[in-house]
Amino acid sequence: MTLSQHVQYVRLPFLWVVLALFCLPVARPSQAANFDRTPGFDYPLPTEPTAPKPFRPEHYVVQRTIDPIVVDGRLDESSWEHAEWTVDFAHIHHAAAYARPPYRTRARMLWDDEHLYAAVELEEPHLVAHVTIDDEEIYDDNDIELFIDVDGDAQNYIELEFNALGTVWDMLLPKEYNRGGLPFSHPRIEESQPWDLAGMRVAVRAEGSFNYPFDTDERWVIEFSMPWDALEETDHSGQPLAVAGRVIRANFSRVQHPWSRTMWPIMDWEDRGGPAWDWTWSPVLVYNMHVAETWGRLVLSDEPVDERPDESITDVFDFVPAPEPPASSDAPSTDPSPTEMIHIEGGTFTIGPDPTDDDASPEGQVTVEDFLIDRTEVTVAQYAEFLNAAGNEGYFHTDMADPDLCGIVRTASRFDVVPGRDRYPIVYVNQPMAAAYAAWAGKRLPTEFEWEIAARGQEGRLYPWGDAAPTDQHTNFDFRVGHPTQVGSYPLGRTPGGVDDLLGNVWELVEGSWANYPWSEADPQSPTRGPLTRGGSWVTPASNLASSYRGAWKGNSAMVGFRCAMDLRK
Repeated sequence: MTLSQHVQYVRLPFLWVVLALFCLPVARPSQAANFDRTPGFDYPLPTEPTAPKPFRPEHYVVQRTIDPIVVDGRLDESSWEHAEWTVDFAHIHHAAAYARPPYRTRARMLWDDEHLYAAVELEEPHLVAHVTIDDEEIYDDNDIELFIDVDGDAQNYIELEFNALGTVWDMLLPKEYNRGGLPFSHPRIEESQPWDLAGMRVAVRAEGSFNYPFDTDERWVIEFSMPWDALEETDHSGQPLAVAGRVIRANFSRVQHPWSRTMWPIMDWEDRGGPAWDWTWSPVLVYNMHVAETWGRLVLSDEPVDERPDESITDVFDFVPAPEPPASSDAPSTDPSPTEMIHIEGGTFTIGPDPTDDDASPEGQVTVEDFLIDRTEVTVAQYAEFLNAAGNEGYFHTDMADPDLCGIVRTASRFDVVPGRDRYPIVYVNQPMAAAYAAWAGKRLPTEFEWEIAARGQEGRLYPWGDAAPTDQHTNFDFRVGHPTQVGSYPLGRTPGGVDDLLGNVWELVEGSWANYPWSEADPQSPTRGPLTRGGSWVTPASNLASSYRGAWKGNSAMVGFRCAMDLRK
């Protein structure tokens, strides 16, 4: 029993036209994620110091169409035949360390003056789908998702989700969930307002039989077009969007549930056989799609798709060399004692506004006592010393063994530092891990107000070094180096008081969870709030590097570390 199911619709501002419907129950969201490792995988262990290999997100050159595109799921236009496929999707976290997807997923893209086009091919031996109501939680089925942040600032970004029946969920997120974001068009959030990507057209071609376990299906293909006019409404850059050379942050994600043939017939759609996999076009380096700063890049080219694109725009990541490590006399100590701490005088200080979120985080004033703050972020060597002293493997994360992004190896009896990684910042930590280290060192995590005061001073500097925009001489940001750098490597980014690396390199966990400022007049109720982070990281764009920008932890990742503070002993 096989069939080819074709689903097509057009989304207009006030109208749905639907050509195929299936009546099946609606499920609730999946709560789990699959962290399958590549069998037998171990990170390579360098025996001598080596330079870290830079990581770069995927990028795709989107070329112009050469004939009209009919959105029907067939992809039989000459434009689609010439369009290059992306790389095959891989595990959301890191392709090298996690299991290779058993089914192939790849995408192609095109553009013309009116639309951005996307097509995704998903190999699928067992077509499973039941969500038929638009703007419901489609990831309860196997689905494909596209995230688009047209101006790259992690604000007002779009999430599109589709299942193999052609059901659609389109959302607009003013900011990330963990920063108190209240999405538009979310069916489970009462305050969520409706939103559609007006004019989007979608078609699905499914090759096989739905919800039938006794045969083997082939694939499903989805094709969709997004009007530039609708996308432009989310762009706050002030620059033209549909022009050659424009770079757009975006990522595809395939959510795949492990339904097996032994589960048929499906009586309980909430029982999917285990945690879902998430396979993405560009690795996110953390199991969380809502980390817009790590997404891949789409680059618009004026070249028609049957010609080679201009090579000058094909590589959007222009790496710069990591700075030379600080001289030994200027290098921070690996000793966790207070000798490497900077005294910050107390007083009354201006806090905020967060330039991206002045409703929830407006300008206000706080008064603090004198305190001490670490000169640099906690290093790999310092954290390894803590692990060996604490004897608690719960404070170790397997990916800390990555020699390019961290560098702690677990052996039978102890934790060792990868050669040459002593002075790199510790990453892959969460707030309890950071707090445990701080307590062991006789310190604590700084409050977010203390962190901002250390960065801005009494004069309210925009950046730790002053008001000049960030450059490669000030800090490590926006994939310019492609990995964390040794602490203290940017003397021009140092505060006048001597604190290093407050912006860029790694996000820094501080005390508490994200919430509206106490003096904010915004509604204090908001959805998911994550542990607070400050300062941006080696992947953060310059637009989000202001000292008053407030971030939130999104998972153990190579982008998050911490430094400690201490009450001043009087």
